[in-house]
Amino acid sequence: MEALITILLIFLFVGFVFRHLGKYILLFFARRMAKRFGMDFNAFSQKSQQQQQAEQSESTPEQVIPDNVGEYVDFEEVK
Repeated sequence: MEALITILLIFLFVGFVFRHLGKYILLFFARRMAKRFGMDFNAFSQKSQQQQQAEQSESTPEQVIPDNVGEYVDFEEVK
């Protein structure tokens, strides 16, 4: 009975720790794997994504499709 209570308490404690520290543990492992594969971990942060979106929105794309494409064309049936 004592072993069951001990196992239950350990299980609850580990669950509590992972619930509150889980995101920090995941960030630690993500940085560690990024270093292992030679990648820049900060390239995936939200700040860099927002900067890239701002740069893309500043530049206006060239119009490739003409204005008259996709508009309604009036036609008559030939009999």
